Amino acid sequence: MNRSLNPKTSKLSYPLALVALGGIASGFLNGGRAIAQPSPPIFENVTVSPQFSPDPISVRGISGGSLPARSASNRDETATGPCVGFIDRPPDHTLTLTAFFDFLSVEVESSEDTTMVVQGPGGVWCNDDIAGKNPGIAGQWQAGPYQLWIGSYQKDKYHPYVLRITQIR
Repeated sequence: MNRSLNPKTSKLSYPLALVALGGIASGFLNGGRAIAQPSPPIFENVTVSPQFSPDPISVRGISGGSLPARSASNRDETATGPCVGFIDRPPDHTLTLTAFFDFLSVEVESSEDTTMVVQGPGGVWCNDDIAGKNPGIAGQWQAGPYQLWIGSYQKDKYHPYVLRITQIR
C-alpha cells in the first residue's frame, strides 16, 4: 500500500507536514540541543500497603555521610548484621507500612559497597551484604514508619543507589 504525500490526494499530508516543521523548528529554537528531561527525584519517602503495585517500588538516593552508622542504631551489631559505615544525621528515606507484611524485602543496588540501618516499630536492624556488596533486610515487618539510612564505608564518600522494595520472595 502506497501512501501519497501529495496535498491533492492525501488529507494526512498537511498535519504531517506541520508536525515535521514543528520538530525542525524546535531544533533550531533550542540551538539544536536536546531538551533535558527532569531527573527522577532522590530521597523520596514511600507509603505502601499489602499487595502494592507496581512491585518492586524503586527510589533513588546518595549513600554516605560523616556519622558512624552505629550512632543511629546505638549498637555495633543487630540480628540482621553489623552497623557499619557512615551516614547522614537525617534518614535518607521514610518507609511507612499501612499494615503488617508477612514478607517484605528492602534492598540497595549500588556499584559501590553500601550499608543500611533501619529503625522502626519493634527495633533497629543493620545490614552490610545481603547480596554481594549490597545491603538489604527481608522478612516480616510490622505496620508503621521506618527510617532508612544508606551508608558508605568511608566517611564523607557518597555513592548513588537504587532502593528496591518488594513483596516478591
